[in-house]
Amino acid sequence: MSIKAIKSKLADIPKTSGVYQFFDAKNNLLYVGKAKNLQKRVTSYTKENQLSARIARMVFLAEKVEITQTKSEVEALLLEHNLIKKFQPKFNILLRDDKTFAQILITNHKFPQITKYRGARTDKGSHFGPFASTHDVNHVIDLLRKSFLLRNCSDSDFKSRKKPCLEHQIKRCAAPCVGLVSQEEYESSVQNVSDVLSGKSVAVQKKLAQKMQQLSAAQEYEKAAQIRDQIKALNAIQARQNINVDELKDFDAITIVAAGERICIYIAFFRGGQNFGAKPYFFEGEEKILSKFLGEFLGQFYLEQTPPSLILLNRELEDKKSLEVFLSNLSGKKVEILTPKKGAKLSLIKDQSQIATQNLEQKISRNLGEKELLLEVKNIFDLPKIPQRIEVYDNSHISGTNAVGAMITAGVDGFIKSGYRKFNIRFEQGGRDDTAMMREVLTRRFSKTHDGLPDFIIIDGGKPQLTAAQKVFAELEIKIPFTCMAKGEKRNAGEEYFHLLGKEEFQLPKHAPVLHYLQRLRDEAHRFAITAHRIKRKASLGLNQYRPRALSE
Repeated sequence: MSIKAIKSKLADIPKTSGVYQFFDAKNNLLYVGKAKNLQKRVTSYTKENQLSARIARMVFLAEKVEITQTKSEVEALLLEHNLIKKFQPKFNILLRDDKTFAQILITNHKFPQITKYRGARTDKGSHFGPFASTHDVNHVIDLLRKSFLLRNCSDSDFKSRKKPCLEHQIKRCAAPCVGLVSQEEYESSVQNVSDVLSGKSVAVQKKLAQKMQQLSAAQEYEKAAQIRDQIKALNAIQARQNINVDELKDFDAITIVAAGERICIYIAFFRGGQNFGAKPYFFEGEEKILSKFLGEFLGQFYLEQTPPSLILLNRELEDKKSLEVFLSNLSGKKVEILTPKKGAKLSLIKDQSQIATQNLEQKISRNLGEKELLLEVKNIFDLPKIPQRIEVYDNSHISGTNAVGAMITAGVDGFIKSGYRKFNIRFEQGGRDDTAMMREVLTRRFSKTHDGLPDFIIIDGGKPQLTAAQKVFAELEIKIPFTCMAKGEKRNAGEEYFHLLGKEEFQLPKHAPVLHYLQRLRDEAHRFAITAHRIKRKASLGLNQYRPRALSE
């Protein structure tokens, strides 16, 4: 349908609220939209210079438009999102991963169980969540279940059991099924679990600490030890409770950012003052459509998830009021959408926006492909050819003890794990600082060249490491391009300096995909070095049953 054809039909389109649908020549649904004023909204598709590339393509393919009038804008919103969910139009925002997030359920029973739950909250009982990570749900349930000895059997098994099961024998259940714990005591444990999941871990810990002291004073040491284990479990869970926005308990923080022609929507769940995890969604799109894009996303997303009472956004919406009513109807309670302008809420949403940007940049970097990134490395560092093998070096130690050097390799197909090496530092270079360690590692690596030589070398460090490497390569008559990659003054990612022989130090653009690629290489070398150091340190303390084997001795 050409823009001229759309204009010819505008007179027949009412100025009321409703839904419009564009179809192609084969009657396939291309796009669904809603509007407070249908004629005005459809008219906007005739302004070619204001259309995004995605919508311009849709208009080019469209052969007809159909109109459905509704009584209100909210009704149009519901119809729009239900049509999108049912027909999955090509040019609408589609949530490919639209499954509901996992929750924790404390069942409605005389002796409740704690279990994982998905779907609408139709099941009676107490629901907590959603959790972005299923692993987090399983981990929290396991910690709470074994710490507070709650049952995990089904109601039918509970009803028919005549003697305690294995869970009781291994001290993971109080066996309420056969009366080994009173209902009052069991309910107290359930209440503690509920309080923890509601963000009241500190209060529960204080109460348990008092009880532990009382049991110790009464010389009931086994019960006191059980309370101690509960407190330890709460410490592990409490680490997630740190959002520094005192007045906020249950809310979602949703941010949208764009780079190039890619969009990231990042949603983080906060319940009971706890961070229940986050998930990024990636789409194709442009920055000029972000507000409309975000509104469409929210409608689709909350058709599958129960919206909280508050949603924080980093952008204002075009149809905020109607969307609030729509979400309130879905939730059964009032839902407020807020774009913070100051204070702790603004600080939190800025942090979330930064995380969204990092996720998007990493996604773009990964999608570029190793070959394109290696071509950029060649151009930036003026290499004679596209590097087929890059070696990256780092050290790890604590005040010079249990020092380990690490080398990782990467190429056109990603990391080359068979080329990884670790070096037990022997301090052969007469010093115990980082430069002496790096000299030793490079000397030992390049004294034996039977493994083949890399096309490019990256060394974690600054000018001292640059000088040390230069001396080693001069002595060994090795001529391989190399750079030293140093963190900025505040050690923030994106502020790295690159040092080259005979050239001024320089930085790469903070959002450049090639910078994220080089950071990935550096971080992998750091991870490998830290792991080797920890193994060596444990061995020196007698905590390992074996001596870690250095692949290059």
